[in-house]
Amino acid sequence: MSRRFRAEHSNGFAAFLRSLGSSLAPSLSRAARWCRQGMLLALLVSFASLADEGLWLPEQQPNWPIQPHASAVLKVGGCTGTFVSADGLVLTNHHCILDLLQYRSTVENNYLETGFLAINKELELLAPQDFTIAHTLERTEVTQQVLSGVSARTTGSERFNLIANNRNELLRRCEDSAGTQCRVVDHYDGLGYLLVRDRIFSRVKLVWAPPADVGHFGGIEDNWQWPRHSADLALLRVYNADGTPYHPAHWLPLSPAAPADGEPVFVAGFPGVTQRYRLGKEVAMAFDEFYPHNVRYLQRWMQVLSNAMEDNPDISLRYVPTMVRLGNRYQNLRGLLAAGEQYQIHQLAAEQEQALREWIADHDDVDRYQAAIATTDQALAARQALLQRQVWWNFFQELQLPSIAQRLYRLAQESGRSDERRTRGFQSQQVPAIRAQLIGQARQFAVAVESELLVELLLLHQELPEEQRISFVTEFFALHEESTRESIQHTVNALYAASTLGDIAEIERLMNTPLSDIRRSNDPWLRFAIDTADERLRWDLRERELRGIEQQGRSVLMDAFRREARAEGRRLPDNANRTYRLSAGIVAAVARTTAETTEPQEENEHETNSQPVAADMNMADVNIAVGSARTTLNSLLAIAGSAPRYQLPFSMHAAAAVHGAGCLAASPDQLTLNFLSTADGTGGSSGSPTVNSRGELIGLVFDSTTDAILSDWHFDAERHRLIHADVRYLLWLLRYVYQAHELMAELGFAEDADGCTLNGRPIIPVPARADDLHLDLAE
Repeated sequence: MSRRFRAEHSNGFAAFLRSLGSSLAPSLSRAARWCRQGMLLALLVSFASLADEGLWLPEQQPNWPIQPHASAVLKVGGCTGTFVSADGLVLTNHHCILDLLQYRSTVENNYLETGFLAINKELELLAPQDFTIAHTLERTEVTQQVLSGVSARTTGSERFNLIANNRNELLRRCEDSAGTQCRVVDHYDGLGYLLVRDRIFSRVKLVWAPPADVGHFGGIEDNWQWPRHSADLALLRVYNADGTPYHPAHWLPLSPAAPADGEPVFVAGFPGVTQRYRLGKEVAMAFDEFYPHNVRYLQRWMQVLSNAMEDNPDISLRYVPTMVRLGNRYQNLRGLLAAGEQYQIHQLAAEQEQALREWIADHDDVDRYQAAIATTDQALAARQALLQRQVWWNFFQELQLPSIAQRLYRLAQESGRSDERRTRGFQSQQVPAIRAQLIGQARQFAVAVESELLVELLLLHQELPEEQRISFVTEFFALHEESTRESIQHTVNALYAASTLGDIAEIERLMNTPLSDIRRSNDPWLRFAIDTADERLRWDLRERELRGIEQQGRSVLMDAFRREARAEGRRLPDNANRTYRLSAGIVAAVARTTAETTEPQEENEHETNSQPVAADMNMADVNIAVGSARTTLNSLLAIAGSAPRYQLPFSMHAAAAVHGAGCLAASPDQLTLNFLSTADGTGGSSGSPTVNSRGELIGLVFDSTTDAILSDWHFDAERHRLIHADVRYLLWLLRYVYQAHELMAELGFAEDADGCTLNGRPIIPVPARADDLHLDLAE
């Protein structure tokens, strides 16, 4: 085993090794014990290679024992989900359906607070039309078609426009039937392109969701932290256009056994965006400027929202999804900055770039690669010059009424064109979804709150460097050096008092209003959208120029990164780009090297499955896991009520008191709620199904540890951990809290005097033996 292999992978199976001493049958002779250990270690080493960086397309997959069938894995909004029954039942994260819950709630019947259960299909709640579920039908390599007409001399907006036109032509041909949507995505930073064809399920219903106190146990403060005890789970159902349940060709059966420490896991999903092959200047711009500015803005907005939501049920209902989204971003960025400092991200980026430059210097194509670095630096400098302005504008676009106005004006412009000439996203078949989006925005709006958010933004605009202030913002809001909070508040209040765009009936009327009438409107936010359209168009043209430059530079740089890796005998994973990806790892606690763990560790009363290392095992090169890879019902009950964010409904306390772990585990201390793995992932991985070596569903990804956030920029298997919600938590809630017997039966659960089964297999009441790995040695 090479030194590099030990350094990257030994932590992942330390917990497994600790369990060997007690898991081996005492009747085995010492020779037999060593034989058994050798077999197990050999098996484990074959799996340990999975605990490494890589968000792979299925066609790039290494020789893994199993992977979920692609048709069972779904895009659920900006998250992932999976079919779990033959009747179109979909399991995803609770935090991925907050907008749906808010949309269907009222102050009197608030599903965010109470949760929801449909005891039969007739009582399921229809999701809004813009809430869709999709699964990928096919991916096609289209690099040659996308880059048709593009040469090394084509740069800037000319390059961008050529690629955009080629993409649009591919999309026009691809979307040849109702319910089909296509995308062209960059592959390896524009070195290649993929045409992705998705089937869209537009009729979706809510089946079950726990209350937010359970689904988001620990609140915003616990995001990106470990340990966690969140039932970040929800059930939806997909329907055909005729109202009958959709019957998928494939779905994932739930596992009858909880995952064991050291067990291989396989994750499938649609991870968002990673940026692992970037120059030092880009890392510096992100960590020194972009992220800190965002944190400052988020702090001020969250304070406004917190004040407004306190003791106000109506405001709370309207703004819970916004608060959760902003709070998640805030915690993410704070964690990213802290991890960047702790692990010296600037130095890591500098070392990566220096290694690339040294490889380039010895390559025959040195001039081409150095020109790509210069081109990328040029685009970065242009972006940095207006970075603070862009941050401000991004937050302004979060405001509902200005966003509604810009969308309505754009829709009126597009409606006068034939469908084939309309901009993507504004075709006639997409108008119902646009309507649902606008209505959803109006339902997440309150004058008093949004006006306060805007006042904070305008005060921040006054703090921008003079060259980055936006002239049309200064003019429209009558800003000047003597402007005060009071004078700005007066201006903002007058604007909102004069607008009717927060009214759903007015939105629906304006959606059918001709462009000529829209242009004569006196609504202040429509006036803003109309009067700033030309300047925003100039921004768009500038953005096209920058993106064209970046496309040119980054695609060549990625070619260099890939060739450098190939020269070292490595295969370079692509950055995540919201396409279907596979990753693999093992169940493992957060790890620390033996050199760092010099003092004895005190036993944590909430940790389980911590067993000593076999005395006769050679541990010289093995890192020792610190803490536990799982939380349990017992550890949840131990902290329940210890802080305001750790409150549980009475029904959960009652279920635990009456049933304990029920038939799902031997005791509350053996009922896994959340667990950690080393599988790769990032934002968008939320809801990704996690399967064991039998292809059985053991959990869903819903978060990562703080250290793992840095994997967006630099992956390190030593620190990277995803957090999964165990399906046993789902089963325990449905069986003992909700008594949802029909749903349990649909999931394959059965119970009789002899015990409980899943899909005909007995439920294992303790975590599977670590030396079993849910896999027969003969297999």
